[in-house]
Amino acid sequence: MRVYRVDVDSPKAPFSLLEKYKISEPNLIIIATPQSGKKTIFRYDEFDGTNPYDLSQSFRSRDAQARQAIFESGFYARWKESGRGVLEPTQFRGEETIMKAIVELTSKPDQRRVAYFTRGHGEKSPSDVSLEKGYSEFRTMLEDRNLDVSTIDLSLLNDLPDDAKFVIIADPKGTFQDKEISMLRKFLNHENGRILIAIDPVEEISMLDRPAFGLRPLLKEWGIRCHDMVIYDPSKENFDIFSGSYSLRTYSKDQSHPVVEQLMEQEMSVQTDRSRPVEIERKQDSEFLLNELIYSSKTSWALSKWREREKPPIKNTLLDLDGPVPVIAISQKRKTSDFQRFSGSEGKLAVIGCSEILSNQFLKKYSSNQLLGQNLINWLKGSEELLDIPPKSVNEFNISMTKSEFEQWLYSLSIVPASIALLGIFVGWLRKEL
Repeated sequence: MRVYRVDVDSPKAPFSLLEKYKISEPNLIIIATPQSGKKTIFRYDEFDGTNPYDLSQSFRSRDAQARQAIFESGFYARWKESGRGVLEPTQFRGEETIMKAIVELTSKPDQRRVAYFTRGHGEKSPSDVSLEKGYSEFRTMLEDRNLDVSTIDLSLLNDLPDDAKFVIIADPKGTFQDKEISMLRKFLNHENGRILIAIDPVEEISMLDRPAFGLRPLLKEWGIRCHDMVIYDPSKENFDIFSGSYSLRTYSKDQSHPVVEQLMEQEMSVQTDRSRPVEIERKQDSEFLLNELIYSSKTSWALSKWREREKPPIKNTLLDLDGPVPVIAISQKRKTSDFQRFSGSEGKLAVIGCSEILSNQFLKKYSSNQLLGQNLINWLKGSEELLDIPPKSVNEFNISMTKSEFEQWLYSLSIVPASIALLGIFVGWLRKEL
């Protein structure tokens, strides 16, 4: 194992190393091997700072940006508010983070390492860098975890490529055909594939279109229901006064999941836009492990036939869903054998009721959305099962004293250097006299 500290801006930087692993930006911590590629475990984008007079963006100092980068890296955990009102970590998880990356890269090479974004239905693109519609930030998160990213048109294929590990459907506008649904079903059930679906409520829908853009039968097979409804909340307290984004801050204490565990502990809210409900089917004998991760507020409810409702809508107790309404749900097959328990090779499905959660606009502004996106990728990829190193406590020492006590302590500390200085002067004088 070799450790390199490289200044990418220096003319003396090892060009061959930078070229080999395609490193062009500073402030990165990367684990890399010649055979398996690289994985970025820390990234800090150093900005010049935001304009405090620009009301369209929140002001953040350099210290705040650095603290956010450390928080998102996962090197520290159990953040608690200090006496100064600043979040401070109480556990160090650096060993676990680094060892997971090393084990992942040095284990048997995974030939399936491509995340495919579907196209042909009006989906959002991983190459789009625009704030409102782009998914380039989410693409960077995938690439940081040693995944290649590409796009694919399912209608032109008979089977998914052999190197496909993820399939991502981001905000489709058109209906998926039976052939495409069959390919996705085969990918999940027989090829242990991982699918992430982010689907918005859509107003422009024809009577000929099938529910959930044709994806409903597949979701139902995996125990997830995605209704063509929209979540309505009359409480203005749950909306950001400047951007108008909606805050999701309700979690299930009975069914806590590692994807949202840290969000729950820090009481962080995930920012979203107009959303649709995503529920799980509650069956005792289900062959799937099902979880609802995050909900809208208690004051909200899901509107049925919302395109025909008057504004503000009146709650229909027969057709509408009471709040809190789930917005994100995940499903995976239960592990039935020792080999499967060791390899983690089971299909997984995650469904998000709003594609804006993972868009550039929210991933750039909110660390909670960043953390949710990272955890979803790790869960889908199975990285959380590689290693479990217990975290180390961060030792913290606090000294409390008054001003007079501090001055007395400072004077006492100065006795030793002052005595040495006087002794040196005396020795110098003595040598001159002799």
